[in-house]
Amino acid sequence: MQGVRGLLLIFGLLFLFFPTLSAWLFNADAPWYRPHVFAAALIVASYFIQREKSSDEL
Repeated sequence: MQGVRGLLLIFGLLFLFFPTLSAWLFNADAPWYRPHVFAAALIVASYFIQREKSSDEL
């Protein structure tokens, strides 16, 4: 249950800060790789949250 709470927290924060985050990610002067780094960070965070579960809970 701990992993679900962490994932819900991440999605809640993304929803709350989406307008500012989208302006930051897709700024015309921003490097082209910025959205990809953000997506990779989300994937890594999801992996570490899911990794805490035992194999019986999958």
